[in-house]
Formats: sequence, structure tokens, C-alpha cells
Amino acid sequence: MKLRPFAAEGPLAAARRRWRELTTYDIWNVGIATLASPLRSIDDLQLRDIRWLPPQPPYYYLADPFPYRYADRDWLLVERYGHPNGVRGDICRVGPVDDAIESTASEPAIQRGRHVSYPFTFTSGNDCFCAPEMSQEDGCVFYRLERDGSWRPAHHVLTGRRLVDPTVFTFDDRWWLFATDPPPDHHTVLHAYYADAIAGPWTAHAANPIKRDARSARPAGRPFRISSRIYRPAQDGRGTYGAAVEIMEIVALTPTTFEERHARRLEPDPQWPYPDGLHHLVIDGTRVYLDAKKTYRDYLLPFKLRWA
Repeated sequence: MKLRPFAAEGPLAAARRRWRELTTYDIWNVGIATLASPLRSIDDLQLRDIRWLPPQPPYYYLADPFPYRYADRDWLLVERYGHPNGVRGDICRVGPVDDAIESTASEPAIQRGRHVSYPFTFTSGNDCFCAPEMSQEDGCVFYRLERDGSWRPAHHVLTGRRLVDPTVFTFDDRWWLFATDPPPDHHTVLHAYYADAIAGPWTAHAANPIKRDARSARPAGRPFRISSRIYRPAQDGRGTYGAAVEIMEIVALTPTTFEERHARRLEPDPQWPYPDGLHHLVIDGTRVYLDAKKTYRDYLLPFKLRWA
């Protein structure tokens, strides 16, 4: 059978596609689910009875929730973002968590001159750190939580690289940092780095990039352990941004090897108020933090955002 040559997108089709992009937008929100008990198996993970944070003002949203402890209570760092022209993402503190469901109150926690998101929290010794996504800049700055509740820069790592969704965890007595490439490969190309201490030096994995896959390359939250197994939430970026979360089990990870296998897929529930995407998951004890989106279409959107 003779194959027809691939037909390039014509001007009219391109214009229609561009108009759809300009008139479509996503609104994300943060949800919190409570498990009956700590997970014994990955199959026990269920996203039910979710409590959603109150909606933000029109065209604004919260996403990427990461919990941390301060003053003996649980708090969240989240990305706050808006679609109006000129708005860039910053990191806000929400909480305490038990109070957050009843209030939209949030306050700036980490702001930079460019867009920041994905405020990944982790602990090292007695200190709590945040490694935000700042891929429009150089490397990644680890912020330390201070006694007064503020976040201060502590370590600037992997300078000379641009890192999307840096994800920090330990495996076999090493620190690891996973991150994807900057656009256009931020959904598909995953790199790994390792160090003996979070301040570095950080060394690139011998097999970088360790993965090329739009279904499960980009990080989607904090890796977690169940018994002796460690799982890595990943984003499925096919079809739509943040379609679902793929949970991958890390089987082997050394400076020269990497292997993981698929364990679970989590999709948004059509009955949720945000049924069109799911791209973040953090399990912290018996609490599960996630975000999900609802997609809107508004033919006047370009004009509304200009003056919003």
C-alpha cells in the first residue's frame, strides 16, 4: 500500500488551534483526603471524601501542595498563579491545614523575580527545606524554614542547569534530585543527580537522561515508602497537561543504573468539582495532598485577561 505524505497543518487549521488555545484555560485547586490508616500496599491508596480548599478569585488558582511541620502544626506551601496578563507564580503558605478548608487566607512565602512553583518540601536532620521549581533561572535554591516561620535561601545547587520540578529524596544512603528538562522537553526528559549532602556537590547520573517518556517522566510530588518499597509519583502529560498521576516503583537506583516499573494510575473522578486533570500527589502519614483541575472555554477570555 502506498502511503500518502504527511500533510502539514494548513493556515486555517493553525488559526483554529491557536484560537482554541487562547480561549481555553485551566483552574486547579488543592484537595486533602484522609486515609483510615497508613498504607500497607499501593493498592490501598484511594482518593475519596476529598476536602477542597475554597476557590480563588476568578482566573486564579492554587496548585502543587507540599506539607511541612511548623509550631507543632501541619502547614502547606502551594503555588499561587493567575491567568491575567503579567501575573507570575509565587509560593504561598496556607494553613494550618485543619483550618485551611474553611479559609482562603494565604500569605507569600517565597517570591522571586521570575515564575516559581512546585514548592517541594523535605527534611534533612532537624531542618526543613523547600526546593521550588525555578526553571526560568539558574539551578535550584534550597530554602530553609527559620524559627520565625519564614523561608531563607540556604543552598544554591546545580548551577548551570535549568531544572523543572526538582524532587529531592534519599535512596540507599544517598541524596537524589530528579528533574525534567526545561520546555519543550519538560514533560518527557528526566534527569537524576546525586550527592552525599544536600549542599552538594551534586553529580549527574551516568545514564542521564534516565528516562524519555511523556507518560511518566515529569515528577508529580514527593516520593514515598510503603514497607521497603519506594514509589515516585509522575505526571502523564499526554493529551492534556496534568492528565493523571502514574505511580512508579523505583526498583534500582545507583550512580550508574536506574530502573522503575509502573505500579498504579490515578485519574480524576468525574464527580469531583475539578474532573479534568490530576497532576500532583503527596502522601504524609494518613493525609493525601493532591490537586486537580477544571477546564473552561471562554471566547472573550483574551479580552478579559487583558483587563483583569
